[in-house]
Amino acid sequence: MRIALVYHPRMARPRLAKVARLMRVLDARGHITSLHDSMTFDADRDAPRADLLCICGGDGTAQLVIARQADPAALPPVAIYPTGTINLLARELGYPADPVKFALRLEQASEARPVPLATINGRAFLCCISVGADAHAVAGLSEGLKARIGRLAYVAAMAQVLLNWRRHPIEVEHDNGSFTAEAIFILRGRFYAGPWTLDHAASLTEDHMRILALPTARRRDVARVALHALLGGKRPAAHWHSVASKRLSVRGAEAVAVQIDGDHAGTTPLEIAMTAHTVRFA
Repeated sequence: MRIALVYHPRMARPRLAKVARLMRVLDARGHITSLHDSMTFDADRDAPRADLLCICGGDGTAQLVIARQADPAALPPVAIYPTGTINLLARELGYPADPVKFALRLEQASEARPVPLATINGRAFLCCISVGADAHAVAGLSEGLKARIGRLAYVAAMAQVLLNWRRHPIEVEHDNGSFTAEAIFILRGRFYAGPWTLDHAASLTEDHMRILALPTARRRDVARVALHALLGGKRPAAHWHSVASKRLSVRGAEAVAVQIDGDHAGTTPLEIAMTAHTVRFA
């Protein structure tokens, strides 16, 4: 296969070493590989004959690469080699971190799996969005610290948020109604922030999103939702909003922090919707 490896050339050295190991394994197995910068990659221009697009990175890198393409649905099959901090997408789709096992997975794959695309303010996203609560922590995250200590950097950022707790009412309209909340989680997949689950019914292959919203986002409310995630996301509290929807609008009197696929992405207002387009994953 002709495989385009797309990665961030300025990521941490241990992660660059993982990409180099994968390339050696793929080359040794007879594949033709090429390297591309995720910050500038254009599939039509840089890899028009690729049989497979392999994004080496985390959820933010995958989201950046796919969202930047003129027509994501026209991409060749995509695979995610997990070298990021959280790697939700790779976890959802079952991509191993071991380079030999990863190569075997690609070689043994049959038909590519279509995953419907969703957009936020016209921009594609893949796994999850949150508004308020942990999105404030992501907004204050130190990228340098993240590079040094990985997911523990999120813990440090949340500790700062806990010291300066903010609550903002947010108006949400969805397919079947509306509600007011102070924290919202929009889920495309089963996993959130690692191996934990906020809604076990969420799935990348469905044509709708799952929405979990907290009417109040006090410290104890967020602690309760964290416990809910640790327990598998099967029994949301009765007073939480838990709905499925193909579109939603998020607004408030004040701008509230937003995170998309683990990266800070500005503030509200938001228009979020499923599309008729898909990306195929190997």
